Amino acid sequence: MLCDAFVIEYRSAGRPPSGLWWHRDLATAVRMKTTMPASAQSPRNPAAAYQPLVTVLLAVCVGIVADYYWGLSLGWWWSIALAAWLAWWAFWRREHASLAVWPLLISVAASSGGWHHCRWSLFDANEVSLLAAPDGGPAAIEATVIAGPRHVPAPPYNPLYLFSTSERTRMEIEVLAVRDDGRWRASSGRTTLFVNGVLEAVQAGDRVRIFGQLSPTRPPANPGEYDFAARARVDRRLCWLSAEFPECVTAVTKGSRWSWPRALGALRGEGDSLLWRNLHGNRSALAAAMFLGSREELQPDETQAFLETGTIHLLVISGLNVGILAGCVFVIMRAALVPRRWALAVVAAACVLYAATTDAQPPVVRATVMVLVACAAVTLGRRALAYNSIAAAGLIVLALNPEELFQSGTQLSFLCVMTLAWLAEQPLSRRQLDPLDRLIARSRPWPARLARRTAWDAGRLVVASVVIWFVVCPLVMGRFHLVSPVAIVLGPILSLPVMLAMASGFGIFAVGWLFPPLAALLGWICDANLAFMQTCVDLGRAAPGNHYWVAGPSDWWLAVFYAALLAWALVPRFAPPRRWCLGLLSGWIAVGLLVPLVAPRDNDRLTCTFLSVGHGAAVVLELPGGQTLLYDAGRLGAPTGASRAVAGYLWSRGISHLDAVVISHADADHYNAVPALVDQFSIGAIYVSPVMFEQRSAALVALRDAIQRAGVPLEEVWNGDRLSGLGDVRIEVLHPPRRGVLGSDNANSIVLNVEYAGRRLLLTGDLESPGLEDVVAEVPLDCDVLLAPHHGSAASDPPGFAAWSTPEWTIVSTGRGDAPPAASTAYTSRGSEVLSTSARGAVRVEFSAGGIGVDCWHAAK
Repeated sequence: MLCDAFVIEYRSAGRPPSGLWWHRDLATAVRMKTTMPASAQSPRNPAAAYQPLVTVLLAVCVGIVADYYWGLSLGWWWSIALAAWLAWWAFWRREHASLAVWPLLISVAASSGGWHHCRWSLFDANEVSLLAAPDGGPAAIEATVIAGPRHVPAPPYNPLYLFSTSERTRMEIEVLAVRDDGRWRASSGRTTLFVNGVLEAVQAGDRVRIFGQLSPTRPPANPGEYDFAARARVDRRLCWLSAEFPECVTAVTKGSRWSWPRALGALRGEGDSLLWRNLHGNRSALAAAMFLGSREELQPDETQAFLETGTIHLLVISGLNVGILAGCVFVIMRAALVPRRWALAVVAAACVLYAATTDAQPPVVRATVMVLVACAAVTLGRRALAYNSIAAAGLIVLALNPEELFQSGTQLSFLCVMTLAWLAEQPLSRRQLDPLDRLIARSRPWPARLARRTAWDAGRLVVASVVIWFVVCPLVMGRFHLVSPVAIVLGPILSLPVMLAMASGFGIFAVGWLFPPLAALLGWICDANLAFMQTCVDLGRAAPGNHYWVAGPSDWWLAVFYAALLAWALVPRFAPPRRWCLGLLSGWIAVGLLVPLVAPRDNDRLTCTFLSVGHGAAVVLELPGGQTLLYDAGRLGAPTGASRAVAGYLWSRGISHLDAVVISHADADHYNAVPALVDQFSIGAIYVSPVMFEQRSAALVALRDAIQRAGVPLEEVWNGDRLSGLGDVRIEVLHPPRRGVLGSDNANSIVLNVEYAGRRLLLTGDLESPGLEDVVAEVPLDCDVLLAPHHGSAASDPPGFAAWSTPEWTIVSTGRGDAPPAASTAYTSRGSEVLSTSARGAVRVEFSAGGIGVDCWHAAK
């Protein structure tokens, strides 16, 4: 958070003594690299502690939160704001200043609640998303390109991906018109366009005509799953558009060469080209992610390495980038004998331009506002107070988009900078030497002074890294379900290489187009530091115990924890003694750890959840004894969708251990999520059929390798076996026989008979002929709930199997766009109610002595 150090380094205004300006400015710029915000450069006084914007920001947050949970109409919000403002005016007229503050804050809160309501709930009547069919449909659209296009390379080969994905082009568009019944009708709305292939003939600012598929952004289909639709709605995007070929997008009119979007796009494209010309190919994508936010150019495994080691913030445009840019520009301007005020103006302009070029994400906006506040404070001869500056940045971010208050990236950004501001106020953050000690220190040789200074700064850097890690750890656990202890070590080690890489990278942007030889030298410096950073991240990822996947604390625990920290930091005079604070903190941590352990897990019932993973299968069994069993985990297509769905559901239930995983058969759409899950969860054993690995396909090899790396026992089961240690639950394997049956993998699917409290559940995988005939040749098995074989296809003989099993409920695991399953009519005619996961989302079935309860994540349409 170098920009935050930059902001508070200059809180003491005034020009330095003449003749020493260069040394003082340079020393200040160098100190920005390792110094925390020094809010106590001068003695404290009550006036300095008065930071009113903090109170205003808290009022704004209260109003946004109120609208988020209660959703009052806009009329109510404006009425409350007007009434509160009138009350403030009445108190102010009677000179009751202390009382007038409260209605004024209520008016601010109500206004912010109304603004959030406008951004979140109000859309134009001709919004393009209203024309999108539930499962998507063809559309002809005219729009203006507002950002892009950006090239998304094809992912590397992965045998677990059942369909290869080609390279794509992504760009943001503003819809202008939609063709309806042969004529163009005015429309509005912002959306994202994905084009298969490389689209080069279109630039930002162009008006384009698109022929593609328009689809709504869909809410999560399972509990605990990440809500991509809500995240898109934050940017007021309610649908997305895809085109099969680049020829489906044509430019109707070209945008002005001098338009702002086109200029920013060209600037961004030129910067990306400079990086690729002056850096090694393996590091160019990393540099593009760090400097321009183009993370789509990174390979998935590289991004995962930064995520697991807790260094993912290095790939996000943040205060670190803005701070280094501000420091470099300021030093260069002063070295060129530019007056201080003009140098600060150039710093401000450079930071604003950089923020606009990198899409003005909230962390960049925060850092840029803080730099602007610091520059204005120095120019006007005023102090830039830490918390007041942070609050000003928060107000700007929420004014641009109030929904950012609930986004993890924004929360982490402000949490880190507030921690730095608090650290700056602590006595240990500054060296306090008496005059004699200072005299002795000055008499030492310069190598000794340099060594002591370096050790002191390194120590402060380590302390800051540890404190920030502990402060943000609960939020990272709750939002990303990850704990990365190795980040404590990597943070201080990578600080200097990252700063050198960024400083040289910004140098490439500045001189690359004018002095190519100098850009090549800067590229070599940047490349060397990025290579060192990558090596450290790879070594950290390989270290034992470098990261752990966890369920994470609940939202209510996080809210109380961070509210207490905020109150302690902002109002220290009301804080209890330190030993009491330490005791309360330990107690609250214990509450967060113990509540999930002692909370009842439906100990008198068996819960079976059929997750919606598209064309695939994933069934979670939560047993009365506390054990958890997973039957299949995969989907047709990229496995990440299935692994996110399964992991999200398990974490939402507080589950971090699976007692058993059963893989029904050797089709990848039933197991391609397992390699990711064995890394995220501890697993007691994985059960497969004896014929599971008879074929040596690349996907099966990848599965087996992942299981072996994780050290999970792999066991075989066949008909007649029973899973042990499950208490009152009886789980018996009905199929396949030990030697299997002739036919496809589907015919050898593991069929489980689960019995509890006199109720029966059948899990059938992709069972089909001749294995199907082998099962139905046995005595008919009346069941209560059935997972329809082979996603309800005709190959599973729905009439015959329905007659043999006579289920009351039939669950069909299908994807959107699949043909209507043949099972619907066959099972319905036998008196069974058929539920499809594609239409109803996750289906939760509870077995107890009192009967069966069925609940769907999505209501019937």
